[in-house]
Amino acid sequence: MTRREAVALSIGLLALIAGIACALLLGADLGGLSEASRARIIFGLRVPEALAAAGAGAALGLSGLLFQLSLRNNLADPYVMGVAGGSAFGSVSALLILGDGAAAVILPARALCAFVSGMATLSILRRAARGRVVALLLGGVIANTAFAAAARVLAALLSPGQIAQVTVFLLGYVPTPPVWEPSLLLACVAILGAWAVYKSRTLDLLLLADDEALALGADVDRVRSRAMAAGTLLAAAAVTLCGMIGFIGLLIPHAARALSGHRHRTLVPLSCLLGAALLLFAHSGAKALAPWVLLPVGAYTSLLGAPAFLWLMVRANKASMTVE
Repeated sequence: MTRREAVALSIGLLALIAGIACALLLGADLGGLSEASRARIIFGLRVPEALAAAGAGAALGLSGLLFQLSLRNNLADPYVMGVAGGSAFGSVSALLILGDGAAAVILPARALCAFVSGMATLSILRRAARGRVVALLLGGVIANTAFAAAARVLAALLSPGQIAQVTVFLLGYVPTPPVWEPSLLLACVAILGAWAVYKSRTLDLLLLADDEALALGADVDRVRSRAMAAGTLLAAAAVTLCGMIGFIGLLIPHAARALSGHRHRTLVPLSCLLGAALLLFAHSGAKALAPWVLLPVGAYTSLLGAPAFLWLMVRANKASMTVE
């Protein structure tokens, strides 16, 4: 590990620690409450929220890194590619089918439906694009909008309480779940992150042209397909727990590469750390602005991500014009 990579990982770890501290300390003033009440709020509400935000942010950051690598395009992320929208549609469909039931049954079923729907969306768009990355990204934006609209239509068939849940879900939020729910998400991130680190040398080869990577021993198609499947699973898991939170998967890989370079042995854990920290800070900011109101954290990430996406598009266009 180079000194630059060590410094980058240290920055990511410090950012995560600061994000956790903000998530636990910011919010409604607890000064007038008893010690027991403060403990219940911190450990019963704020700790699960912090775990959910950290897990979803890490999953989206790593998902964006895998998608950008697989397509060799820095504008790719699960939100832009339509995977998040497809996953949200699958999750809402599962809610409609299962109705009100035990969370231990509903959450895994929703996650499975979200993953299947996200994979189906990705497969259809890849086949329709026929290898054209720009067509795939444009199709993903259209699919994302269409699926979000379809999820709202399905919501009309739900109970009033579920309609409110779906409305907030489509905006993106950090819930207050039982601890085992974000723990499952964090376990998923840890397993797929470990796989990505183990395959980091092969992932580095995907940055080369396909024929060069093949000459160096990389099974390009298989690794690319597995990386995109892993990115879809991570996005589906994050969407199931926290809803539609956009642009983290777009911004975090760029920040990670700016800090550490292009070796995925470092990029994978750094993307997880920075993604978790960003969503923790966004969640803390929402609580600080309105401690007693549930504000959609997805709105904050979109406000940050939309201009960044436009800037990346302009930069990409300038680069292509320079090459031509």
